[in-house]
Amino acid sequence: MRRDSDLIRAILLAIEKDDRCEVLRLPDIGGYSDEAVHFHARLLIEKGFLKTFFPDRTGKQPWCCIRLTWEGYDFLDAIRDPVLWRSVKRAAGKVGSWSIETLAAIAKAMILARVEAIGLAA
Repeated sequence: MRRDSDLIRAILLAIEKDDRCEVLRLPDIGGYSDEAVHFHARLLIEKGFLKTFFPDRTGKQPWCCIRLTWEGYDFLDAIRDPVLWRSVKRAAGKVGSWSIETLAAIAKAMILARVEAIGLAA
């Protein structure tokens, strides 16, 4: 299965949106299979963007996503704006890299450019 940056963003947004600041199971993301959501959630755990534990080893409740980590929030904050996100994806497509680090670097550069454009640069 290939990584899907839109699904990664959707998972982070869905987990952040939960009023309890935690989710007891992975969210349903429209247009994506449960298998794809689980695969991408595991990638987010490996990257350190989600803090999880497995309370029930019987398989009845295989996931318990507690919260986004500091790194998860930082990445989400960089890609939250849908207009910026589309620009980040276009730029990543031009350079041919979709790594999390590249996406974050492009987003941060675009945010800094916005800051400079409104005269708030140091």
